[in-house]
Amino acid sequence: MFKAFEADLPVQMGQTIELRDYQQEAAENLQKMREDGKTIALLYHATGVGKTITAATDAKAVGGRTLFLVNALKLASQAKETFAKVWPEATLGEYTGSQKDMTQTVIFATVQSISKDLEKFSPTDFDYLIVDECHHAAANTYQKIFTYFHPKFILGLTATPERSDGEDMLELFQNVAHKMDLKTAVERGVLVPIRCIRVKTNIDLTDVRINGIKYNSQDLESKLFIPERNQLIVDTYLKYVNGKKTVIFCASVDHAAEIAKLLRDNGVKAEAVSGRDRVEIRDKILKDYETGSTNVLCACDLLNEGWDSPHTTVLFMARPTMSKTIYMQQLGRGTRRCPGKDDLLVIDFVDNANMFNMPYSLHRVLDISKYQPMAYVLAPENKRKLDQDMLFKGEKPEAWLDVPIDVDDYEIIDLFNWQNSVKDMISQIEFVRMVDVQSETVDRYIKDGKIKPDLSVPFGDKRMFHYFREESVRNIAKQYGWDLITPQNMADKFMKFIETMDMSFSYKPVLLKAIYEYMDSNGRVALPDVVDYFIDFYEDRKVHGMIAEKPNSIYQKGGYTKKDVEKNILSNPFKRFEDMRFLMRCKDVEIVEVNPIIFRKLTREDWLHIVDVCDKSLEKYYLRLKK
Repeated sequence: MFKAFEADLPVQMGQTIELRDYQQEAAENLQKMREDGKTIALLYHATGVGKTITAATDAKAVGGRTLFLVNALKLASQAKETFAKVWPEATLGEYTGSQKDMTQTVIFATVQSISKDLEKFSPTDFDYLIVDECHHAAANTYQKIFTYFHPKFILGLTATPERSDGEDMLELFQNVAHKMDLKTAVERGVLVPIRCIRVKTNIDLTDVRINGIKYNSQDLESKLFIPERNQLIVDTYLKYVNGKKTVIFCASVDHAAEIAKLLRDNGVKAEAVSGRDRVEIRDKILKDYETGSTNVLCACDLLNEGWDSPHTTVLFMARPTMSKTIYMQQLGRGTRRCPGKDDLLVIDFVDNANMFNMPYSLHRVLDISKYQPMAYVLAPENKRKLDQDMLFKGEKPEAWLDVPIDVDDYEIIDLFNWQNSVKDMISQIEFVRMVDVQSETVDRYIKDGKIKPDLSVPFGDKRMFHYFREESVRNIAKQYGWDLITPQNMADKFMKFIETMDMSFSYKPVLLKAIYEYMDSNGRVALPDVVDYFIDFYEDRKVHGMIAEKPNSIYQKGGYTKKDVEKNILSNPFKRFEDMRFLMRCKDVEIVEVNPIIFRKLTREDWLHIVDVCDKSLEKYYLRLKK
């Protein structure tokens, strides 16, 4: 067994924390970036290497008021504990569901809580904004916060910079202050080495449908929730790692409960944990795992972020996922070092799939094509060489399990990854947003063969996702005389669209008038205000004996609800503006906003002109209805 190497671990020294060398390097890089005039950066550190300590150290060096933004309550309290050790002189507060601190030096806030109460803060309240788990930061809720506050510096923290929706983290955070990815962290001895066993099942996922890059949950459950696969998971634990601290990632909450029950039936101290549990029950389960009362934790997504146990020595990847981010998050639950822990064993349950719906495995996520059972997948060079030397001599390292396969066997892993193939390509949705043409037209041209995608990915039996190279988009636009929409011409396109908008209904100008009536200084308006404006507009026409709309319109027929109106707005006028990237919607807080690129360029005179165009368009429309 290899002796744990502790030299790189941070050492608490009284009221200070001694930084590891790479943390010190990251802090120095951040200071240099600010001296060079940079105002935003990304800290890419694998789970377990101490990025929060680095962030706290840098915040202390800056010395101003700091907002630490998290996406879950438990992350706020964890970060607060770290800051208390690193920066004991600072006052610390929380802005969460139950606690509303506002005056402390450092405020730890959930994005959900603070996004609803932005007006309670001044845009200049904070000098430093830290975004934890910033791979979420492309979401509209985060963007709303970024736009509102004007800090001197913004720092994004992430262990998984690749987003499932294709958003480039560098487009958001622009500069990487420091990088310590999983491979580097393991090779430098900061995280434990990783071994792997691939356990093949007889489950066929080839016809499981995909929504985006997620498996259809019903299809997946129908394939996975069979006794034979569940028993394979249990048997693998009992035969090879019985008694070891293990986390089993399952396909669903119900699946986790079933696996835990089967393990308990076989005398294993196992528990399932999920968001369904009351907080006190969940906390007890996790505590029991830490203290040793429980040996196995079964979970779906609950443990992906904000939790890990250094004592965990085995991970079961029994939940197929097409998200590299999710797989890496789950892998990070077991990579921390701990006295007596020599390595992490990952057991990948490999189901059959086709090339386009292949789930991630350890080898695929790390782009390692050669698999040898129980061999190191990641390790410092000296440890890897020691393993290989022992094998060459015909000896088996002590750490290796007695697996029912020849450890000398090799398997070549198919690393085809369509997500990587389309990473630099343009989706059909983005295609529509780049050209001055309706989505229905692009869809029809693809179906008719007038437009040929560079790559088409099958999703289910009938759906296809189409992708284009940028050069192809430009050539297609030129071929059919479609103008490309760019940040430089977007405002002009917006104005032209309004002046020439087609009107099969009156909805587009009413939407624009609603936005003008209620928008704030950033071009945002609450969706309920838009709904109320629509109702008032059409009901006022009816009260004054005028036609509200066409006979098939809900506003003419009456008897509608506010939910009906909201659905009508989002499906009809709003969608067309959204397709063109003129308007955007923040679903989490029900905000509709003008694209900031456009909004910044529009003057008061432009808006008065827009309202005038809308009034004239409505006048013409209703004259046409009377005929």
